Amino acid sequence: MNTHQLFGRWADSAREPIEGARQAFGDVSKQAQRGFEDMSRTARGAVDDVQDAIDPYRRTLEDAIVSHPVKAVGVSLAVGVLLGWLIKRS
Repeated sequence: MNTHQLFGRWADSAREPIEGARQAFGDVSKQAQRGFEDMSRTARGAVDDVQDAIDPYRRTLEDAIVSHPVKAVGVSLAVGVLLGWLIKRS
């Protein structure tokens, strides 16, 4: 028996489990991709729902800022000073 025949049989016997593992990995990969796509659709729907719920409040805030810009700057400054003071105390 020559060396090629010995390694040829060994390679053939090792090839079957490797091919089986490759097939199983492909199946798992496809399942993971489908799961990701489902979760992605669900997340997009949740984001859309949140945006729809927040939209009236966002518009009201924007209108208030446009109507009273000086007050908006004052409130922003006060919030920044308060947060800075709280962070410095910690």
